[in-house]
Amino acid sequence: MEKVTYTLDKANRYITEQQKSVIQDFKAVNHLTAPIGWINDPNGFIQYKGEYHLFYQYYPYDSAWGPMHWGHAKSKDLVNWEHLPVALAPDQEYDRNGCFSGSAIVKDDQLWLMYTGHIEEEDGVRQVQNMAYSEDGIHFTKIKQNPVATGEILPEEVSFRDFRDPKVFEKDGRYYSVVASQHKDQVGCIVLLGSDDLVDWNFESIFLKGEAHQGHVFECPDFFELNGQDCLIVSPMRYERDGDSYHNINSSVLFTGKVDWDSKQFIPDSVEEIDHGQDFYAPQTLVDDQGRRIMVAWMQTWGRNIPSHELN
Repeated sequence: MEKVTYTLDKANRYITEQQKSVIQDFKAVNHLTAPIGWINDPNGFIQYKGEYHLFYQYYPYDSAWGPMHWGHAKSKDLVNWEHLPVALAPDQEYDRNGCFSGSAIVKDDQLWLMYTGHIEEEDGVRQVQNMAYSEDGIHFTKIKQNPVATGEILPEEVSFRDFRDPKVFEKDGRYYSVVASQHKDQVGCIVLLGSDDLVDWNFESIFLKGEAHQGHVFECPDFFELNGQDCLIVSPMRYERDGDSYHNINSSVLFTGKVDWDSKQFIPDSVEEIDHGQDFYAPQTLVDDQGRRIMVAWMQTWGRNIPSHELN
């Protein structure tokens, strides 16, 4: 079978040539959608040089999931969006089967992306963390040190096959990233990585280990402080139903509590579902220059049948 090669030039050329073929009657009006193709998790949600930037998991070549790229749009008001060139394509050995979800941070006036490289091998999948940066917020360079974190740095009780979706943040002059994983006990967990420079990353701790009823993998974590509380958002797969909550196939939940920064562990005191509907997954937040904490999510989930014409 001929190997398919994905590049930024190929993706952007295809979008330019084919987007006029999309039937606009079925496009959402009040939600950001891609020019053409498949879209899922929001990524890299950030304010940079006075504009909001939103990246997203993207496969431009079909209205179905495929090898993930990062689509990209920006806005001044979160209502009117300008589509930008595709930011990442799976064009390296360390991300050859997909540039999976991640996040963004500003360092020295550069916009940095941290994302998961998805690698399919004969004995299964492997997931690693990578960095890319931009001087203009549009064109990104993957650093030569990639991958910056692999399963080799994880303790044995944590899966290196489910090791994805890094959310990077800064605290007390140091960079951290919460990353999704699965514990050997078949429960979701979040690991914490640390770095002084966004390039050299180390394992810091198992930040939070889930309980049996809370699902078997925690995806798409987001950590932040809000109103004096530490907050950790995760998207658990197969959270057990509880009354009227967690009826979705896969949920989005908010843990509140406090972090013990000596042990680097999140100690929750409450957990609740963010949205009870079926179409809300992988939320990501930012705090803008007005001090507002703003959340965006994927308005869809998998495991349910939706006519393909509604996805473009």
